[in-house]
Amino acid sequence: MKVTVHLHTTLQRQTPEGLIRRLEVELPGGSRVADLLADLEITLSMDALLLAVNARVAEPEQILQDGDQVNIMPAISGGGGS
Repeated sequence: MKVTVHLHTTLQRQTPEGLIRRLEVELPGGSRVADLLADLEITLSMDALLLAVNARVAEPEQILQDGDQVNIMPAISGGGGS
């Protein structure tokens, strides 16, 4: 099956042709979001990522379907104050 992956901010891939933000990834049927992350060699902890499949928040154990749109974003923290 094939899924489209959108990489955001620091997860974008640098290539000689420039930054890659969108990838088509071929995975075996029954693959989970976690399998996709491993395939892409994204090693950030799950707490450091925001995952969405077809514009809905997703968990690492979610099974992917052919044609899914997956967004992978680093979680942003900050603010705080004095």
